[in-house]
Order: sequence, then structure tokens, then C-alpha cells
Amino acid sequence: MERELWRVIRTALRRLPRRWPRNASYSNAEILAVLLWAALHNQPICWACRRSSWPIQAWRRRLPDQSTLSRRLRDERVWHDLRWLIERIQRDLEPSGTLVVDGKPLPVSNVSGDPDATRGWGAGIFARGYKLHVIIDRSRRLIDFDVRPLNTPESTVAGAMVWRLSGAGRVLLADASYDSNRLYLACERSGITLRAPRRKPGTSIDKPSKNARSRLDAIALLEGPDPEPAARHKRERLVIERFFGALATPASGLYTLPPWIRRRHRVRTWVAAKLAIYSARNVLAA
Repeated sequence: MERELWRVIRTALRRLPRRWPRNASYSNAEILAVLLWAALHNQPICWACRRSSWPIQAWRRRLPDQSTLSRRLRDERVWHDLRWLIERIQRDLEPSGTLVVDGKPLPVSNVSGDPDATRGWGAGIFARGYKLHVIIDRSRRLIDFDVRPLNTPESTVAGAMVWRLSGAGRVLLADASYDSNRLYLACERSGITLRAPRRKPGTSIDKPSKNARSRLDAIALLEGPDPEPAARHKRERLVIERFFGALATPASGLYTLPPWIRRRHRVRTWVAAKLAIYSARNVLAA
């Protein structure tokens, strides 16, 4: 499996536009190759900077040292190329009009010195760390993602991701934590229909005139006399559980953050590398 995954990733890397920052010795593609090789093997990037860690057929080009790699991974242009790489890997997957949004907590130790990690609600308990926020479709194709401190509200991050989507005619399924009037309005402006159950269904609606029209429609649909729309909503959202389950398997390896990944800029880069590996796995399984 590892060899097949790397073949998909390397093919996408070869199609990445060749970009070198001024006076740089390595292209963005070469920097990302080392990052992805480390993530594929769940090893620190210093391990992937050693030639002994690579079979000769995997990568014949020269390798940067650890300090160069760490500095270049902070470059926003490398980050944008990594996001482009994920889109490129998924390019041939069949798109779907129904989207699902949710978050996965990425806790760190309570005694960690990471100043970017915060305390928040994750997986039924209060923890300290970060959270991965994703939007996928029914084929488990990754549409958008973000990594924020754990105390950032899910509806706030979803609103930022929705602004980046052009989703005319799309439906976005969510759980009760996304029942936010502001998020409903953001989805309306982007042409997306949000459907999220309320935290306390069946209660009265305060100031109906102040609520988004789409929120009132969602309440009427999910709390109406016909139980089928609410049951279908739950069934269709199961795809996000399968997505997070596949992300936590040994092939993708994002079941927790390794101890050498701390600070938000490192966490988001490592998580994006794992998402690229997941996307390659999804392509192979299609």
C-alpha cells in the first residue's frame, strides 16, 4: 500500500508548478516531497532529510537539511501549493452536490508547553489542543479544511470555509453545533442550503423575523410531522464518521498528533500532509 500511495503522491508532485523563492536552492515540490515522505511513515522531518531514509527509486533528487525544510514550510506559498496538491490528487473523483461539515479534535498533553493549543470541547470531554474542520462530499472527497485551536467555535470556522465555496444548488449537512443564524446567512450568500438540527428541538423560536429564512426552513423540515427527513439527514451524515475513521487508520495515520508536532503552523502543515495521503488512498480505493 505504501508504494502505491507514494506513486499517486509523486505523480501529483510532478504536476505541481515549479516555484522557487528568490535565492532558494529547492523548489516547493521538493520541500513538499520530504514532508509527505515523513508523514507517510509517521516520522519527524529530520528523518526524511536523510538519504538513508529513502529507497533510491522513491526520490532521486537531493534533499534539504532539517533547518531549511522547517524554514520553508512556514512559507505561505508552500502551504498553498500543498492545498493545490490535495485538489490535484482528487481531481478524477466524482463530485457530489451534497456536502457534510464536521470537526475532529486533535488533543495534546495537558502539560504540553505549546502556547497555541487551547482548551475546548472535543470528543465528549474537555481537552487541550487543536481541531481539524473539514467539508467533504458523499464520495468522501475533501472539499475544504482548516485547523484551529480547540476553543474556536465550529460554526465560526464553517462560515470561513463556506465563503471560499461557490456552491449554488449544494446542500450542506451539519450537526447541532452548527445551528447558528450567522452561519445560515453565510451559506445563503454563497448559494448553499444549510441543514442543521437544533440543540433543543421542539422548543419555541425566539424572534422568528430575526432568523434566516433557510434556518426556519430547516427547522420546519427536520422537526416536521414526517420523521423521514430527519432520519435521512442522520443517514447521510454518516459519511463524515467513515471519513474520520479512514483518516485514523494506519494507512493515513491521523489518529493523534505526534509529540514532535506542536505550534499551529506545524500542526496545520502535518495535518494537510496526512489529508494528502488520505486523498491518495481514496483515489486508489475508487
